[in-house]
Amino acid sequence: MNKIKLLLIATIISFNGFSQNDFTFEFFNNIDDQENILFSPTSIKTAFAMAYEGTDGATQHEFEKVFDFKPNNEQFLEEIKQLKEVAQINNSVWIQNKFKVLASFVKRLKSNFDSAPYHTDFKKDPFGSAKKINEWIESSTNGMIKKMLSADDVKDFKLAIVNAIYFKQNWKNKFDKEATKKAEFTNADGTTTQVDMMHSSGHYKAAQGRNEAVIELPYDDDKTSMVIVLPNKMKNYKMTNETYNELTTKMASQQVRLYLPKFTFETPTFELKKYLQKMGLEKAFTDSADFSQIRKEKDLKIGTALHKAKIIVNEEGTEAAAATVIGMVQITTAAMPPLILNINVNKPFFYFIKDNASNTILFMGKMNTIE
Repeated sequence: MNKIKLLLIATIISFNGFSQNDFTFEFFNNIDDQENILFSPTSIKTAFAMAYEGTDGATQHEFEKVFDFKPNNEQFLEEIKQLKEVAQINNSVWIQNKFKVLASFVKRLKSNFDSAPYHTDFKKDPFGSAKKINEWIESSTNGMIKKMLSADDVKDFKLAIVNAIYFKQNWKNKFDKEATKKAEFTNADGTTTQVDMMHSSGHYKAAQGRNEAVIELPYDDDKTSMVIVLPNKMKNYKMTNETYNELTTKMASQQVRLYLPKFTFETPTFELKKYLQKMGLEKAFTDSADFSQIRKEKDLKIGTALHKAKIIVNEEGTEAAAATVIGMVQITTAAMPPLILNINVNKPFFYFIKDNASNTILFMGKMNTIE
């Protein structure tokens, strides 16, 4: 398996005010301890935007800080609307049978995210509940994301917020399959692997910098493209939003001879919690979470936030999919038993006689010995 880190931004949309890339690179740099990396910031942010509709107080403020959400979130909703023109984005919410949530929350999810609620029995039928959500995700990703959840994942859920994104486009300039040859690929640890290396010559927007090369491969829809950043040395190379913007700004159309490996990469289902906590989303995962816009009882928190992604790159183009599941669980902090104070006056002590109204001490004593 190729061991080089892959920074693949499959869907690049350019319009003023697009706020997602700040989150993309901050999240990337928090998970940059993995061998291969693939995630969909669009999927993650959309799922958490749905959860954001249920927040209040300090929890709401943390969502706004980490995801750059705003109280009405109009800008983000507009961004998602535009992204739906180039990718299939679907949302759903799954509610435990007989578990009451505010009608206003369900209405906002339907209005803003087109996600009518489904009902299931996570508690009594976790296997069936996981199966239903998995089938919804598989259908929404054209079969790319399968069996994301297990019964054990969902058994404590009261509410599941789910996003799925699917992208497929052919290259504007397809690679000639006859030109694909076996070639050596050097992994991050210095070992080598034989890969199917595609080849193309033509005009591309590209640039060669001191530390890296960058190229943009347009897709056939003329709305999307893949940007590839190839550092001279991956070790200690820092990829930030500023770096990305600087590199893509420098690109210009020029003649390029391109060699690109065919590859398929799929992540396991992985937990987002520890990475988002590092970024400042803390209260949402604790008993102090405030999701009172979902339930007035203020008794929900995020138990788990799971993500899974897959990409296929070949001579024809690119197919990619991802899904995010936020599992809301009920806060189960047990009531503390009343404290029983045990006082054993079995050694020397002081004593006082006082006026209760004025708290004036009338007598004071010290008892060292009792005969």
